[in-house]
Amino acid sequence: MEKLYSPLIDEGIFYEKLSCGLEVYIMPKKQFAKKFAFFGTRYGGLHNRFVTDDGVEFTMPRGIAHFLEHQIFEDDQESTFEKFEKIGANVNAYTSNTSTVYHMETVDHFENALELLIDFVLNARITDDSVAKEREVIVQEIKMYEDEPEWLMGANLLKNLYHNHPVRYDIAGTEASVRSITKEQLLTCFNYFYTPKNMAMFLYGDIDPEHMVRKIETLLPESYCNKGVKPKLIIPDEPIAIKGGRSSYSKKVSKNNMVIGFKSNPTYFEVDRELKLAAMRVAGDLMFGKSSDTFAKLYQAGIISDGFDFDIQVEDGYAYSIVGNQSNQLEILEKEIISTIEYHLENGFNPEDFNRLKRKLLGRFVASFNSLQSIAGNYTYKKMRGFDLFEQVEAFNALSLSDIEQTIRAFYDMENRSVSILLKAE
Repeated sequence: MEKLYSPLIDEGIFYEKLSCGLEVYIMPKKQFAKKFAFFGTRYGGLHNRFVTDDGVEFTMPRGIAHFLEHQIFEDDQESTFEKFEKIGANVNAYTSNTSTVYHMETVDHFENALELLIDFVLNARITDDSVAKEREVIVQEIKMYEDEPEWLMGANLLKNLYHNHPVRYDIAGTEASVRSITKEQLLTCFNYFYTPKNMAMFLYGDIDPEHMVRKIETLLPESYCNKGVKPKLIIPDEPIAIKGGRSSYSKKVSKNNMVIGFKSNPTYFEVDRELKLAAMRVAGDLMFGKSSDTFAKLYQAGIISDGFDFDIQVEDGYAYSIVGNQSNQLEILEKEIISTIEYHLENGFNPEDFNRLKRKLLGRFVASFNSLQSIAGNYTYKKMRGFDLFEQVEAFNALSLSDIEQTIRAFYDMENRSVSILLKAE
């Protein structure tokens, strides 16, 4: 097995691609009682259009990847959750924009739990009855999200930023799209995306890598190993310019709320992606983090709460950053956010602040490896999105002040921004 190693944090993970195409990552961690397994497919909320190897193009209803996740858990004989509980294991799953991941954790009977995980993921039991039942569950889930004011505010922001890219739609779809999903469509997506070349497995804990790789090979059904397909995903072209400027609506909330979004060109991140992402995260922390001058000024004036935060997202065909918070002085908050970014675009950052924050973030990375659950979740999540946790640590270590200043100047176009506002209803 190949060992992927980070000398900076003295951690490594073993890697092997099986003959069928399935990628396996195993991180042996001695003296940890709990063990974790993740089984993921690179199929998520963005992927409702694809072309097969023989040139057939499909357009599926929005939310179908999330619907399929629900269906994978269906078993008309016994609850999947109860099967794991009987051997002292916990199981769950999540669907993101670009992947669906099933995961379990246990202290004892790890190999039995792994066998259960592989079996229920690869042997989908999808029937007309199960689809009808789960359809109503998901519709209620969507309605619950739509009742969340902050969720609507974020959803409106993405609709302002993007014209065509599916990131402007929720991963779960809409009530109309979910009601249109059929058993045949779910089976089609399962057969094309739940395949060895499109999936990966991650194991963490006090386990032997060589033994577990051979064990996985014995557990994979022959019918699964013979699936050689990996569809080509279709992501529509997206203009660089935003779609709209501002949106606002009223709900019964305790305070007004606002998020500002900045849309950037995702092709900028195609080269030195980890370094540029590290630069954006450090820049965001320097401008708006808890130790920043802007945070201190706004917090002491009572303009923002402790929940003031920022984020950056870069994926297939999109890149954006957001910043915002609850406030009853939205005009002042918006002005301060814009002026903070404009100041640093023109003047750069204080070298002492940069060096202090860099040390802090590197220390946080190293400390996170003391938690096996943190390692397992973070490494899997990033790898399924096409990123690497070890490379990210190295990127933070290599980061210079000029990297940050060059990156924010390439990322931020102050005219290419949108605002989504949530107002307190009278």
